[in-house]
Formats: sequence, C-alpha cells, structure tokens
Amino acid sequence: MATLDGFRMAVVGASSGIGRSVGIQAAQSGASVAFAARRVELLQGAVEAAGGQSFAVPCDVRDDGQCSRVIEDAVARFGGLDAVVYATGKSPLFQLADADGDLWRELVETNIVGAAMVTRAALPHLEASSGRVLFLGSSSVGRPYPGLVAYTTTKAALHEFARGLRNEYPWLRVTTFIVGPTMSDFANEWNPELAMTMFGRWGAEGYPMTSPMTVEDMAAQVLGVLTSGARIEEVSVMPDQPKPEAGAALDLLATPEGVAAAAAAAWSEATGAAATGAAATGAAAGAASGPGPGSTGTIASTPSAD
Repeated sequence: MATLDGFRMAVVGASSGIGRSVGIQAAQSGASVAFAARRVELLQGAVEAAGGQSFAVPCDVRDDGQCSRVIEDAVARFGGLDAVVYATGKSPLFQLADADGDLWRELVETNIVGAAMVTRAALPHLEASSGRVLFLGSSSVGRPYPGLVAYTTTKAALHEFARGLRNEYPWLRVTTFIVGPTMSDFANEWNPELAMTMFGRWGAEGYPMTSPMTVEDMAAQVLGVLTSGARIEEVSVMPDQPKPEAGAALDLLATPEGVAAAAAAAWSEATGAAATGAAATGAAAGAASGPGPGSTGTIASTPSAD
C-alpha cells in the first residue's frame, strides 16, 4: 500500500468490522486517524492495534453533539481533515410484523441520521481540504433480503443522502461504497432459528450466497478509493465468484433441506457463530424448545459496527 503520510481522516464506526480495518490499515500506512465508536473498550483496542498518529473518540451516533465532537477533536488534533468514513451500521434480523417503532427509530438514527450529523460537522473542513466523505452502503439495496428489510431501507436512504450531498455541494467528493458479502460480526446475535429460515429462503429465491470477502480485503478497497484523486461517486465491491463444479453442489441445492444446509455452512463461515449447529439441529427436530411454528422468536438486535 502506498504511504499515507500527512493524510488526516476520521472513521466513525471504527471499533469493529470494515471500519476498524480501514482505520488500522490507514494508520499503519502513515495516516493520522481519529477512531470513533460507541463501544469504548473495543475502540481502544483498535487504536492500540493501529498505532501511529491515531486516537479514540467515544461516540454514540444517535447523539448530535457527540457526532460534532468527533470532527472537532480530529481537526483540533490534526489541523484539518481530508476524509471521513461513515462505517457505523446496525443490522438486526427480524420480520416486519415483529418490528415496533422503537426498533425502526434505532435503525434510522444509527444508519442514516448519524451519517447526516457527522457530515454536517465535517463539511467546512472537507471544503478547506477538497476532501472526501465515504459511506458504506449495501448491495442489498434494490432487492432487500427477507428479514433485513428495515436495514436495507435505511441503507437505501443513505445512498440517496449521498446523491443529495453531491447535488447540493458540487465541490464535495462523495462516495457511496457498496459493500458486498463480507465476513463480519453483524450476524452473531441473530436469532438462530429465524436465521436458518431466512438463509433457506435466500438460497431458494436466488439471493447471492457467495463466499464472503474478509474485512481486511474490503478495507483495502476502501482505502484505494479514499486515496484516489478521482471523483468516485459510487463503487460496488463484490466477492469473486468461481465457476461452480457440476454435479454434487447442484444436487445438494435441489431441495429446501439442501439449501438450508448450504446456507448454514455459509453463515458459519461468514460469522463464526457457534449457534449455527444448534440452529440446524433445532430446525431438524422441530425446535421443540424454541418458538412455535411460524414464530420468529425474540428479535435480537446486533451490535452496531461502531
């Protein structure tokens, strides 16, 4: 990776996942990085791993004042700002009939309002540096996955917010970085039974079920955009899809049970979730101790990627 000496950036949502990896890779290449996130212990660990001219700013993006403080502290420490990455995201798995207004409001405040408040605070500093703001979008926009409709709705709003920024502030370089399937901790607290059901649907209904990219590989692509001199308005990064071998794989996916088994394996690879095996066993046995037929069980809200 090329040196980033003198590059000044803030990463919001930097305690885990892609945001954490972006911050670490940038700092290790010479950038000065403000790591902002809600989970302070994880945030401090990311800063320690990054080293260099990096520091932590605790931030709950649902608080307007804390969003402003991230930018203020970064500018005070670095003397300016060249880029802002908004990587914060919340992605609980639930069916719409089970979602109340509080859950919807939490997703909207985290995934879109926080992005707007961080950007508002950063605008004068990015104008001074001819800088860039980059939002992590989602490849699910346009065809929301069942069970992730609310998440995708907020990501669609984020995509549209980026388009509006470009129109209102033509001098600002705004990039929507559309993230394809990536190994992260988003799914670690999903309800196992509902996850099995949804993965079976996704496979049967033709949603992408490719092997995911690592957060490190995805972060490297983000840094390539950040350090480019070009106006990159939208970029989509997806895992490569090797040519499938004829035979066994197609036979496996010929039944709903095969789809569910393949989905469970993909989920296990992508998330490292130990509950996968239990979920598969519970589904096969009728989940006697779990929620009854047709029930989605408890809505488990995943940690923000911040």
